[in-house]
Amino acid sequence: MVDAGMKIRQERLKRKLTLEQLSGRTGLSKSFLSQVERNLAQPSVTSLKNIAHELGISVVYFLTDNHVDQNLWGYGRSLGKPGNETSVYSRDVKVVRADKRKGVTMPGSAVLYEVLTPDLNRQLEVMFMRISKGESSGDEAMIDAPGEKFGVVLKGRLEFTVGNEVFVLEQGDSIVHPADTPIRWRGLEGDPIEVLWVQTPPSF
Repeated sequence: MVDAGMKIRQERLKRKLTLEQLSGRTGLSKSFLSQVERNLAQPSVTSLKNIAHELGISVVYFLTDNHVDQNLWGYGRSLGKPGNETSVYSRDVKVVRADKRKGVTMPGSAVLYEVLTPDLNRQLEVMFMRISKGESSGDEAMIDAPGEKFGVVLKGRLEFTVGNEVFVLEQGDSIVHPADTPIRWRGLEGDPIEVLWVQTPPSF
């Protein structure tokens, strides 16, 4: 992983937030956040998203090298915070070639996310996720900005928890839910397990 801890610290200090304040907003312990900032602990998918959302930026920023042009990901607005949605939708036509997808691998795991839309500055976000059996989103629930989220299992079996309901999704099964409902996922069977996620507004 690139120096995500340093980036988190820089963004936190830029917003004049203490570790204790960020802890209160994310639900993550102060000691854990301190370890993350010093790259002594690897945050889960959910933890990293929670941190990014509270800082009002994309997870991608923490997972790409400093030399990568962040504009390629389409940071035209802040992500993941209620009230930041825009009513303007893109009117351009773009093709994303299979070998040109922008992708990131989550820290300390083999979880791969690839963006199928040209950038993240649109009303619609389409992500391809590839995980291995046993991989999970982490112990804490993931909550995105208000909106809608859709998922379809392309390969393998996935356990998906929405609120207090647990669903086992087989190949070809799909699910739709409010994006701001707490969710967790865990890979049950398949190597790899492949899932397509569609969300509006974008929150990655």
